[in-house]
Amino acid sequence: MMSNFTISQSILKGKIIDSNQQPLTGANILAFPTNKGKLVYFVSDIDGNYSLSLAKNTTYNLSISFMGYITRKEVLIAPKKDSIVNFILQEDPNKLEEIVIKYEIPVKVRKDTTTYNVDAFTNGKERKLRQVLKKLPGVEVDKKGNVTVKGKKVTTLLVDNKKFFTGDTKLAVNNIPADVIAKIDVIEDYHENPFMKGLDKSEEIAMNINLKEDKKKFVFGDIETGLGVKDRYLVHPALFKYSPNINYSFIGDYNNTNKKSFTLRDYINFEGGFDLNNLRSIIQSPVVKLLRNQNITNSKHKFGGFNMQWQINEKVSFSSFLIALSDNSDSRMENFRNYLVDNLIEKIREDENNDKNLFLGKIQLLYKPDEDTRIKYFTKFETTNIKQSIQNNRDLENTVINFNENNFITSKKIKSYVKAEKKFSTNHTSQAIVDFDFNKMNDDNNWLTNTNIFPNSIPIDENKKINIYQNSSSEKFEYNTALKHFWILDNVNHLYFNVGNNYEQNTFTNNLLQGNNQFNDFNNNLKHNQFTIFTSVLYKKLIGDAIVTAEIKYQNYYRTTSNDGVNNSYKSDLILPKIELDWDFSTRKELTFKYNLTNTFPNTRQLITNNILNSYNNIYVGNTDLRETFYHFISLKYRKYRTYGWSYYPGISYRLKYNQIQNTYNTNNIFNAINIDTPNKSLTTNFKVVYSYKYWRATLLGEYRNANYATIVNKNEIKSIDNSFLTRATFRTVYEDKPNIDFSYSQTYNDNTNPFFSSISNLSKLDLAADYEKGDWIFKTEYLYNYYKNNATNNTNSFNELNASIFYQKENSPWAFEIMGNNIGNNTSKVSSSLSSFLFSETRRYVFPRTFFLKVIYKL
Repeated sequence: MMSNFTISQSILKGKIIDSNQQPLTGANILAFPTNKGKLVYFVSDIDGNYSLSLAKNTTYNLSISFMGYITRKEVLIAPKKDSIVNFILQEDPNKLEEIVIKYEIPVKVRKDTTTYNVDAFTNGKERKLRQVLKKLPGVEVDKKGNVTVKGKKVTTLLVDNKKFFTGDTKLAVNNIPADVIAKIDVIEDYHENPFMKGLDKSEEIAMNINLKEDKKKFVFGDIETGLGVKDRYLVHPALFKYSPNINYSFIGDYNNTNKKSFTLRDYINFEGGFDLNNLRSIIQSPVVKLLRNQNITNSKHKFGGFNMQWQINEKVSFSSFLIALSDNSDSRMENFRNYLVDNLIEKIREDENNDKNLFLGKIQLLYKPDEDTRIKYFTKFETTNIKQSIQNNRDLENTVINFNENNFITSKKIKSYVKAEKKFSTNHTSQAIVDFDFNKMNDDNNWLTNTNIFPNSIPIDENKKINIYQNSSSEKFEYNTALKHFWILDNVNHLYFNVGNNYEQNTFTNNLLQGNNQFNDFNNNLKHNQFTIFTSVLYKKLIGDAIVTAEIKYQNYYRTTSNDGVNNSYKSDLILPKIELDWDFSTRKELTFKYNLTNTFPNTRQLITNNILNSYNNIYVGNTDLRETFYHFISLKYRKYRTYGWSYYPGISYRLKYNQIQNTYNTNNIFNAINIDTPNKSLTTNFKVVYSYKYWRATLLGEYRNANYATIVNKNEIKSIDNSFLTRATFRTVYEDKPNIDFSYSQTYNDNTNPFFSSISNLSKLDLAADYEKGDWIFKTEYLYNYYKNNATNNTNSFNELNASIFYQKENSPWAFEIMGNNIGNNTSKVSSSLSSFLFSETRRYVFPRTFFLKVIYKL
């Protein structure tokens, strides 16, 4: 299809220059087809070059504009062959204001900001922000609510320049009504503080939703209610009140479906995002383990989120959000395990109930006494209460065991943060940060069984009721300071200085009991303190169109531990280099190179010296002699973007990890933490190509990953190799008055090998969605198909799911109605597999059953 269509197009290209033959960078050229259809546009690059892909023999109205110049308009019939046409614009500052008022271009690009005029791309039938974004050129939104623009992921979502809840895109794309949006800004290298832009490099990409003027002093939103078969129900209000000085937002959910408004991803974003050090500590939390499971068979879900933005006066603003979650869900899992070292086969079935209650929030105060000073204070807090009950049925070498497991987790966290930024002059700017963090967590585990299911190293009294109880509790106090100074030497040379420290005070205790009898060697009373100071110098230089950054960081680390009177200490001095190259060939071509050496230190749990029971058959013991882990990371990425036509996104990265902290496997199911000398190597290559046309978009993605790593099993080093190949093809249409399809097909091939076992698995996924708008009706359907095959077990599994809905809303009516069905074929389970140095695992997870709903929506 693409090759045939490419032949029916011709390329019109050239330069946009002024009367002095100087190129105009950032000029807009738009081609409007005289017949019905979408526009084609381009923004000239640094040399004034433009390029338009036009349908042959089609008549277009051309508009060429640039701020401060007379807009030039032409009528053009697209030639049969590629052509070169240059346009000269005449300066006319007297008519600038009139042009801006009377004519608003659909897309405007200014340096790092792209602005979309939404009305130019929509037809008024879109319900939510998600449907709007799908129609904007260069913008993609997936099912999870991730948004990418020109191949870059949006990390912060704003509404009228204020962060929407946590700033994550998911809540916004699924809840902000489409008819309140006037414009959408995409801001690269986003900074909350404007005068820090160009100094402190940011990886943030922000999307700012500009509301229509009549919505800025109004209550808007909608309320959805629904009833389904087998007593299913849902209530989903999304309400917003905006005014010049104060804004309110409320999003709620009350349902017994598998729809979740707050997931693991939302929790990670609240805790600090996907930064390496943040993510490492977050994922090890017991709270995350219970938020991870999204495959449920029954659910009762309550969610409420409240967000307020208050501009107290010109200098002071206040913002806050509160999120409350109560969720009770059931799940079922069946697992086949092959313990490779001991040559044992185990079959597992777990029926699990989770009762989760979370309350979290954030308050922020921003003070701007003048244009060159900014002070921000925020406090965020969290309380968590989780109960988990698991009924286990395990068949180990034809010996059947039944037991119950109960887990209770409570946690409290509070973090306070102050950041002050001051621009002293054009060449000198400083930033100071102070933050405090306090965490307290209690994790209780209880196993009830009639049979001794525990490792032999635990002296279970089988003459008594086997009721094993473990309590673990931890506290952490953390204090951080940082001071950074930015010195602009001249237009092409910058020099930055940074100094700071980190202090942590940690305690961890645990004990294991049968009745009132405590097991020796299963109790810890660890005190762990660590102090880190660092200083760094960064040099940044502009060479032509490229920015080269070099940084050298010195880090001094000191740690003390004390467990039951046994003291230990460790210190290290480190030099950590970093080099980056950002080369912008033009506004649409970019090459990025990165190299950095980073490190992570062991956490408190990894430093315990006595045993702890991770699960009924898994004993863990830490190591106070653990050292830091180092990561060499190098990557090269290229981006060539075009609004219409071909775009390319190749990339390659390599990570070398050494001194890795690893849990080594010993006999009696004991895992011990050590630093392993053999480096862990991983290579990732990927290539993404996109072809965009005004009515459709096609994407082809290929990715290869190779990992070479070693583990220690019974004091022997076991080397493993993992190879993974992923290919994905997508095709999406955006016709105005025809049925639209959204097609995706992916193939994942995994080859995992170690001396004990080899596993080759294939997973095919098909996702085909279609929608059609006819008058006041919208028809939607989606078909999902997964096929899994594992050559090691000769096991195959297919899963398919059919979803459909019919939506009706009479024009200008606030009422809407929808009939919807999910998993219409009532499929029950999915299968996946994994391989480590000592375990092959194949897991079947059961999914939510068939549901039918009648929904009523009222739009305010």
